[in-house]
Amino acid sequence: MQTLNAPVALEWTVASAAVAGGLAIAVVGAGYGLTNTSGVGAGFFPTVAGTLMALAGVLWLLQLAAARKTAAAAPAIGDILESVPPHRDSGSALVSLLDDDNSEEPEADFPDRQGIARVGIIAAAILLAALLLPYLGYTIVMTLMLGSILFLVSKRKLWLAVLVAVGAALASRLVFEVWLGTALPTASIDFLAGLGL
Repeated sequence: MQTLNAPVALEWTVASAAVAGGLAIAVVGAGYGLTNTSGVGAGFFPTVAGTLMALAGVLWLLQLAAARKTAAAAPAIGDILESVPPHRDSGSALVSLLDDDNSEEPEADFPDRQGIARVGIIAAAILLAALLLPYLGYTIVMTLMLGSILFLVSKRKLWLAVLVAVGAALASRLVFEVWLGTALPTASIDFLAGLGL
């Protein structure tokens, strides 16, 4: 019978806790109500998040079970296996994240001027969006933010950036306002408010 080493046992524990915690969050969230007279209820998002967390835990447990099964079925190769630490052949995600031996990975460099400019453009777009949202409303602000990021950062053609930005803003407005019944910020400028923006 194969025994579990400490890192793999830790992974089984964390994955099991993810399943239990996710189910608990989903049950408590469902207790708050999934729907409301105005649309989505207070428990909708916790229920969805808890369900996804529990599902991720189940998938992680299945991955660990499959790795354990393949590790048990693999024949011993002798001295080669003895020189490898026991947690390296576990095939687990957490162990590879916790592994300190990253000598084969190149060291990350600080971003160059173009990288810093891209980060600055995205940060400025988010800041401007937060400042302009009460005045221009959700649809216009999202269109401007997405379009500027697509054009300035992703270097897309202007017509494509505008098309994707308008489509994404309208699609997200459809999802939140129509399907989920969530009120999005509208423009406080009378002309834009009169257009329904």
